[in-house]
Amino acid sequence: MSEAGDVPKSLNYQSLGGLVVSAAVAVFGLFALPLIQSFGLEFRPAFWIVLAIEGVGLTGVILSVLTLHRERTLE
Repeated sequence: MSEAGDVPKSLNYQSLGGLVVSAAVAVFGLFALPLIQSFGLEFRPAFWIVLAIEGVGLTGVILSVLTLHRERTLE
Protein backbone atom coordinates (compact mmCIF):
# COMPACT_ATOMS: atom_id res chain seq x y z
CA MET A 1 0.00 0.00 0.00
CA SER A 2 2.30 2.72 1.27
CA GLU A 3 5.89 2.85 0.15
CA ALA A 4 8.81 4.87 1.42
CA GLY A 5 8.64 6.87 -1.81
CA ASP A 6 5.38 8.55 -0.74
CA VAL A 7 7.26 11.40 0.94
CA PRO A 8 8.03 14.19 -1.54
CA LYS A 9 11.72 14.59 -2.26
CA SER A 10 11.51 18.28 -1.46
CA LEU A 11 10.30 17.77 2.13
CA ASN A 12 12.18 20.16 4.37
CA TYR A 13 12.91 18.29 7.60
CA GLN A 14 14.03 21.48 9.35
CA SER A 15 10.58 22.95 8.71
CA LEU A 16 8.97 19.74 9.94
CA GLY A 17 10.97 19.99 13.17
CA GLY A 18 10.00 23.65 13.50
CA LEU A 19 6.36 22.69 13.06
CA VAL A 20 6.55 20.14 15.87
CA VAL A 21 8.38 22.55 18.21
CA SER A 22 5.97 25.40 17.42
CA ALA A 23 2.97 23.18 18.04
CA ALA A 24 4.49 22.11 21.37
CA VAL A 25 5.00 25.77 22.34
CA ALA A 26 1.36 26.51 21.46
CA VAL A 27 0.12 23.55 23.53
CA PHE A 28 2.26 24.70 26.46
CA GLY A 29 0.70 28.15 26.13
CA LEU A 30 -2.75 26.64 26.59
CA PHE A 31 -1.87 25.48 30.09
CA ALA A 32 0.58 28.23 31.08
CA LEU A 33 -1.90 30.72 32.58
CA PRO A 34 -2.27 29.01 35.98
CA LEU A 35 1.48 28.39 36.08
CA ILE A 36 2.28 32.05 35.42
CA GLN A 37 -0.35 33.20 37.92
CA SER A 38 1.24 30.97 40.57
CA PHE A 39 4.28 33.29 40.49
CA GLY A 40 2.09 36.09 41.82
CA LEU A 41 1.02 37.83 38.63
CA GLU A 42 -2.55 38.94 38.27
CA PHE A 43 -4.77 37.76 35.45
CA ARG A 44 -4.15 40.51 32.88
CA PRO A 45 -0.33 40.48 32.87
CA ALA A 46 -0.34 36.68 32.83
CA PHE A 47 -2.84 36.71 29.98
CA TRP A 48 -0.61 38.99 27.89
CA ILE A 49 2.37 36.70 28.50
CA VAL A 50 0.31 33.69 27.39
CA LEU A 51 -0.89 35.65 24.36
CA ALA A 52 2.74 36.36 23.41
CA ILE A 53 3.60 32.66 23.79
CA GLU A 54 0.67 31.71 21.56
CA GLY A 55 1.74 34.34 19.01
CA VAL A 56 5.23 32.85 18.84
CA GLY A 57 3.72 29.39 18.37
CA LEU A 58 1.37 30.61 15.65
CA THR A 59 4.17 32.40 13.81
CA GLY A 60 6.33 29.29 13.95
CA VAL A 61 3.55 27.07 12.63
CA ILE A 62 2.77 29.45 9.76
CA LEU A 63 6.43 29.78 8.72
CA SER A 64 6.99 26.03 8.98
CA VAL A 65 3.97 25.18 6.87
CA LEU A 66 4.89 27.73 4.21
CA THR A 67 8.41 26.32 3.86
CA LEU A 68 7.61 22.62 4.29
CA HIS A 69 7.69 21.63 0.61
CA ARG A 70 9.93 24.31 -0.83
CA GLU A 71 12.67 23.06 -3.11
CA ARG A 72 16.15 24.04 -2.07
CA THR A 73 18.45 25.51 -4.65
CA LEU A 74 21.96 26.84 -4.37
CA GLU A 75 21.29 29.77 -6.69
